[in-house]
Amino acid sequence: MGLADLFKFVTGRPMVSKQKTREEWEEFAEEIYEKVGEALDHWCWNVSGDPAIVCYESHANDDLYELAEEFVGWSDFGITEEDLELLREMPEDIYERYSKRMQNTIERVIKEIEKKYGRPEEEF
Repeated sequence: MGLADLFKFVTGRPMVSKQKTREEWEEFAEEIYEKVGEALDHWCWNVSGDPAIVCYESHANDDLYELAEEFVGWSDFGITEEDLELLREMPEDIYERYSKRMQNTIERVIKEIEKKYGRPEEEF
């Protein structure tokens, strides 16, 4: 039994390599950003049951980890537990930049939906 196998046996989870270059972290961040964006789009337009603008607004303040965690295991998008582990280990500056980028993208989507479709009527 090798060290990685022993680690997996003892902890019950795969060992994730933290030894990535900044370029590799950037590539991973871009990849998870795209996966989370696709999953959120699918959720808000096809699954949630709320108007899309309301769905996006409810996710506007979530960081990248919170959004990824919501869609872990959805086979269509490929977000895994290992991705969550890597997000926890990602250098802070890269993580913050991509979280902010996701929040900015969600805000732009909200503005575009409002511009194109208006606001849904509120029920009291």
